[in-house]
Amino acid sequence: MSSKLDLLERTVLELGTEIYRVKHRMDLIEKENTYYQEVFVTLRKMFDEKGILSLEEFDESVHLDRILRKQASSNADILPFTNDADVKKAIN
Repeated sequence: MSSKLDLLERTVLELGTEIYRVKHRMDLIEKENTYYQEVFVTLRKMFDEKGILSLEEFDESVHLDRILRKQASSNADILPFTNDADVKKAIN
């Protein structure tokens, strides 16, 4: 009985350790995500202010990138674009 209790105690301790590690990693990821969001918002505004790229063009580029990433992650050889109008709008 004592060895089973020791095993259970060790398992719970290891689980707690892993949960702590995952929580720590998630905190780091959230901080990095916030940083990159701020960078892209700043770039978006800067491009618009300098006349390099309008806010609308920037947003359309992001939208196109999302469509292409989604398409690349699916079976591109088997399935055509789900909404060709979205792609054409984003490109034009």
